[in-house]
Amino acid sequence: MKKDTYEKKLYTVLKKHHTGKENAIVSKQLKSLVGTKRSEVCRIVSRLRREGVPICSCSNGYFYPRSYSEVLDVVSRFTQYGSTLKATSSALRSSSVKS
Repeated sequence: MKKDTYEKKLYTVLKKHHTGKENAIVSKQLKSLVGTKRSEVCRIVSRLRREGVPICSCSNGYFYPRSYSEVLDVVSRFTQYGSTLKATSSALRSSSVKS
């Protein structure tokens, strides 16, 4: 199956059957519905998000947002995660290796 076919299928599954945080689906189940590997599901989600498709996630899996507030919750979590990564990178950059 072509890459764009997987993307369309994943998008369709989420939008039709997993709208709203309460209907989230774990990647293991999503991979079976889409017909690809779990790692590919993660890559597809990342690619679609970079293209501006609002695919949200929570501890229960992926979902298509029911409202903009669900999108903002995910954006807030990503922003916090980015800040944490930046602080960790800075700390590592200024660290020293001891023999």
